[in-house]
Order: sequence, then structure tokens, then C-alpha cells
Amino acid sequence: MGHAPRFIKLSFALLALLVFPQSVFALLNIDGTRNQIFVFGELNLGYNSNIFAQNGGDGDFITTFIVGTDYKRGAGTISIDARAQIGYERYNTNSDRNAVNPSFRLALGRTTGRLTGTFSVEATRASRADSAINLRTSSWSYPVDLKLRYPINEKLYVTSDTGYLHRTYADAKALKLYDLTEYTQAVDFFRVYTSKLDLLGGYRMRYSDTTKGRTTDHNFSVGATGGILPKLNGLVRFGYQLRNDTTAAATYKNFSASAQLNWNATRKFVMAGQLSRDFSTTANALSVDSFVANLHANYILTRRYQIDGGIGYGHNNFLNDPRGPRHDDFITWDAGITYTWSEKFKASLNYVHLQNWSTLAQSDFTSNAVNLTLTSRF
Repeated sequence: MGHAPRFIKLSFALLALLVFPQSVFALLNIDGTRNQIFVFGELNLGYNSNIFAQNGGDGDFITTFIVGTDYKRGAGTISIDARAQIGYERYNTNSDRNAVNPSFRLALGRTTGRLTGTFSVEATRASRADSAINLRTSSWSYPVDLKLRYPINEKLYVTSDTGYLHRTYADAKALKLYDLTEYTQAVDFFRVYTSKLDLLGGYRMRYSDTTKGRTTDHNFSVGATGGILPKLNGLVRFGYQLRNDTTAAATYKNFSASAQLNWNATRKFVMAGQLSRDFSTTANALSVDSFVANLHANYILTRRYQIDGGIGYGHNNFLNDPRGPRHDDFITWDAGITYTWSEKFKASLNYVHLQNWSTLAQSDFTSNAVNLTLTSRF
């Protein structure tokens, strides 16, 4: 307990170094706006009433401090967007959960020529509460993604999305967790319907491999992207999917759905909605049929202040849990306020409530979290 105030004071001091001496931490333009280097810092002070996402889970005060740098290059045929950061997460009571979480990302983009696209590679260590397994996990993730776009003619174009993910868990054997390797390949064909709306149809294959078993997903879908309705923009797609699961020696089928919509009601009021229906694989290699929908709103009060809030609902059907049939339903809502001093400093305060109902007693829990976040970027 005695070390907590000292650490918090040190975190504030480090963040202040980023905010005030602008001559030292200023944005560096190497040659105009073509090559830019930014530095950033973030301090998060919060309390979570259930850090393990389980029935009767402990609460704790958590302090997180992040520093990092961005490099952006917009000149030439290939653009570059790189980020390196390191974060320290400190728990007031559960000190065994203290963690250092580095993250690295490199993205290359080509926006000129007939064939355009982006390539990104990342390495990230994260600590989080996983409600699917009711544990707090630490893991390394290594995602790689290649997105391509090629126009066939003035009305038709095709896109390709190739993905790879490898995730490893700390203390995997002790916690009975399974590392995951996943490959994804998606191809979509688009037709320009109007100047604001494109129609699409496509197929996605996803192969997931753990030491416990393998799954293969096939997803066929159709949809539209662009101006769906006046002031309503985004992407909607619906389809049919099936999963072959070697762990359970079973095949699961259901409809699929994905939507990301933005409604710009006024210059000050914006709403965003998301919906997803898909299969997924948990850290203990179970197949889950998930449905999630949420709605979030943002309102600008003044030039410096804005408020936001949202509500969400989800249903998770665990398809091959050896402990018996398991179904989870959850509702979450949040509210917050943000103060923007300038592009170089922001402060936000937010509250998040999560209620999870489950047929499994351990997974029936409530969580409340309050966070104060200070960020600076130059």
C-alpha cells in the first residue's frame, strides 16, 4: 500500500513531461509532412469491481502507464505507419498481476496504381479478463494481415483479405489454456450500384488450430456498403456459415451477420451501431456461437467538452463444453465525459457496467469499472 501513492506520483510526473516541455517532445517533421515522428503517453487510474470476470471475483485499483512513438511516412509509392509502445500495469492488491505489456505494429500501404492495398504485422502482449473462461489471462498475439483491392472495370471490383494470427498464453499448462494459430482467407466481389452505395457478395474461410483440436469455418454472405440511408453510412452483410469442429467431432450451422453503421444526426451528435453473429474459439479451445449488438452515442457540448454513452447486448452459446450445455447473456452500458485541452492533451472519465447471466454458476457475475484517463501526443 505504501508504494501505491509513490507510483501514482511518478506516473503523473512522467505524463507532465510529455505535456509541458513542448520544445523537447514536439512533433518532428523530418521533411515537411512526408516523414513525421510523434511521441505519446497515457496514464490510466481506475477501479474494477471484478478483475477476474467470475462469480465472486475480487476488485482492485489498477494503474496503467503507457509511453510510445509513432512514425508516419506518406511520400512515395508505399506509405508507412509504425508504432512502438510499452505499458506498465500495476494492481494495488493483486500485485502478482502486475505486468509489462509492449506492443509493436508496422503497416505498409499502396494507394496508387491499379492494385492497391495494405500489409500489417503486429506483436502485442496484453493482460485482460476473459469472461468466456472466467480468468485473467496474459498473452502474446502476432497478427499479420494483407488486404488487396483490384478494379475489374468501372462497375466491378474485387477485394482479398488474407490473415494470420498466433496467440500464446502465459502459464498455459497450469491454467489449462491452449495456444491458437489461425488462418483466414476472404474474397469479396463488389458492384457499384449508385455513386454512394456498393453491393457485395463473398466467401470467407477460417482455419483455427490448437493442441486440443481444429476447426474450419465457411461463411457465404451478401451485403452493401456506403450510404445505406440518408445520413446513415457503413457496412451491412448477412449470410450462412458452418463450422467443422474436430474436437467435438461435430458440424455447427447458423446464419452470419456483420454491421457497422454511423448516423451523423447533426454536427454535434453522432451515433454508431455494431452487430455481429459469428463463430469463435475460446482460450480453452471451446467453440462459441456469438451474437453481439451495441449502440454508442457521442455529443459535443462545447469546443472542449464532449459526452458519450452506449448500451450493448450479447448472447454466447458454448457448443462443446464438457461440463454441459452453457448459455450466457450479457448487458453492458457505459457513460463518459472527455475534456480536450488541445490536440496535445486529453482527459476522460468513464464508467462501465457489465452484467453476465450464465447457466454456469461461475460465469454468473457483475462488473463495475471507473477509469480516469490522461493522454498526451506530440
